[in-house]
Amino acid sequence: MAKLPPLRSIRKTTVLVLVVFLAFFVHRFIDIWLEDRAVADVYETELSPAQSVVCRNVVRGTPFGVDSVFEENTRLYFYSTISNANQFAGDTLVHIWFWGTDTIQVLPCEVRDPETRKGIESKAESSQSDINVCHTEISPKLLKPGEWSVDLVAGRKLLSSQQFVIKSLDR
Repeated sequence: MAKLPPLRSIRKTTVLVLVVFLAFFVHRFIDIWLEDRAVADVYETELSPAQSVVCRNVVRGTPFGVDSVFEENTRLYFYSTISNANQFAGDTLVHIWFWGTDTIQVLPCEVRDPETRKGIESKAESSQSDINVCHTEISPKLLKPGEWSVDLVAGRKLLSSQQFVIKSLDR
């Protein structure tokens, strides 16, 4: 069996190439490990679970008269659709109505299944089974001309926000 040459006869360039080669592999393993963690973080984040509109009325479970400018003395509704409402089971869903920076009213939002309408096939109903709705209203007596906003909040998490304007009747 042949003996290995003594280590003192290995050239410095060979050692340098070996160190650079090993450093490259260590770098790649660390890079892949960090990239996997970053991808996992992206999968854990979710898009907005709620969509909301301000409207004049809710007819058979559907918002009607959706707009961003309303007249004074109009009853308004804040209609929210919430996907996967089960994840907010521990938190109370709340609609917070703001006039400028002043809080006008805070109302709990009861999550319901969307009302079924005549003529909807069962296939369409099953595709939307994970979407729930809730809506609250504000009395015309509380509305004042100016800029308004309504927030849908679960615990301390803002799910949706809508801004709108109330115009005075005499303009």
